[in-house]
Amino acid sequence: MNKTYAQVVFENFRKHRLGFASLFVILIFCFIGIYAPLLASSKPLVVNYDGIWYFPLFRYLFFTGFYTKPLDIFFNLFMFTVPLLILIYFIVMPKKIRSVLMGSVLILQLILFTWIITSRSMDPAQDPKLNYMRMEASKNQKGIHSFEFDLKYMTPYKKLNLLLNYLQLKDQNERLSDISEEYKLKAIHSLVEMAARDERALLLSQGVLLQDLPNIEELKKQGWRKISADELKAKTQIPTLWNINLENQHQQIIRLKEELTQNPKNLITQASLKYIEDKDKWLTGESAKIRFRVMPLVRDFHFEEDAGGEQSLNQYLPWWELSRTNRKDLVAALIFGVRVSLVVGILAVGLSLIISVPIGAFAGYYGGTFDIIVSRLLEVLEAMPTFFMLLMIIAITQSKSIFLVIAMIGLFGWTGFSRYIRGEFFKQRNLPYVESCHALGFSDAHIMFSQILPNAIPPLLTLLPFAMMGAITSEAGLSFLGLGEEGSASWGVLMDEGRSAFPAESYLLWPPAILLTILLVAIALVGDGLRDAIDPKMR
Repeated sequence: MNKTYAQVVFENFRKHRLGFASLFVILIFCFIGIYAPLLASSKPLVVNYDGIWYFPLFRYLFFTGFYTKPLDIFFNLFMFTVPLLILIYFIVMPKKIRSVLMGSVLILQLILFTWIITSRSMDPAQDPKLNYMRMEASKNQKGIHSFEFDLKYMTPYKKLNLLLNYLQLKDQNERLSDISEEYKLKAIHSLVEMAARDERALLLSQGVLLQDLPNIEELKKQGWRKISADELKAKTQIPTLWNINLENQHQQIIRLKEELTQNPKNLITQASLKYIEDKDKWLTGESAKIRFRVMPLVRDFHFEEDAGGEQSLNQYLPWWELSRTNRKDLVAALIFGVRVSLVVGILAVGLSLIISVPIGAFAGYYGGTFDIIVSRLLEVLEAMPTFFMLLMIIAITQSKSIFLVIAMIGLFGWTGFSRYIRGEFFKQRNLPYVESCHALGFSDAHIMFSQILPNAIPPLLTLLPFAMMGAITSEAGLSFLGLGEEGSASWGVLMDEGRSAFPAESYLLWPPAILLTILLVAIALVGDGLRDAIDPKMR
């Protein structure tokens, strides 16, 4: 059976071990980016509360109040589009029908995405009728509402969200408390070992021979020097690992009780204290009614939510428990940051191709005056420092939108593609198959885009991975300089936060830098393997 050109290239690519392995690395990054909500979110996939099944994550996937970035809404839709595209590709055999169906699915994706971000989505935890009833009932209330009053006008999802947030913080505190105990044990062990070494040095200074000195383990067992309680306390004193949100509530209760002690007749203080205590009692009791709960696989925090905890705790925590300088979860942001890098690389290169292919094709095919004008234009644009042009445009527009960055990278990054396409068309326009097309009476447009372009595209594919690397690097560089989209999970933004806390908290800088390096190296190796697979001289 005759193999197609694509099959031949794929077989050659598989022989490039590093490139083929790097392709799997990129696919893993793609999977993480597309299905990020299943890996990191504060909403469970499924939960059973009081005998009723809820699916909170899927109810909030398209709520723009929870996923505030349009990019995340697009990828959340893509979670369902990708399996459908794969199914169509492997099941539908006729290529024309397959192409039509896959194109229809992508168009439907864009239509739904536009509708979601332009329409006013409703919070699943809100009900306009209940809100109106509460407003009417509150007119007859005096002073602070009781928790029972608020509970009466809560939707089931509102109650569930309160319980889920309570359980989330409770689970976090249990993890951090265990880490606290481990740290204290390590600190005590280090202190005892230091004391033993000091005692051994003291004996040596007093004239005890080296061979007669007890070893460190014996000194620790014998307890040559007692450690004072104050010294032990100073060594093991670390900030509280109790979540800052619950700590604030605890401090608020203490403050209200002190106010009541000074002024027992203060009705507002009494009502405030009763509200907090009733809410805490309700949360403790109702949490037992949650029988089943499946959280996201990696982290139970949404990257845009406050993860709690003091910034000073980072020095005592492992890297997967670190919080950013804005108290948001680092690992969740790293996972959603994959989406930014992928969309920047794909859209910026796609925009460059849309601009470069027609211009390069016309210049190479017709030549003459048009080719001279295009060549001079390419020289002028290539002489411009692209990165500094991006800085200037962002400064002029006063916008840090990720889509503006993508547009600028695409608009300034098309010249290399265009010059390459021009050269391919210039080389192939006089070949025999093109002369045959002219003799058969085909139009110039048909010859250019149906005959020459398919022959010019395969060599161009080897440039795409390296162009994606440049686009991703440019976006990360802009974000690192503080020009990235505010509130974004871009790895450049995360590195900028780590830089601002450097060197005291340099551990915030390395995770996004390492992930960015792995992705860029994988793309480069895939590009290298693809170049060898396409080049006939390498076979």
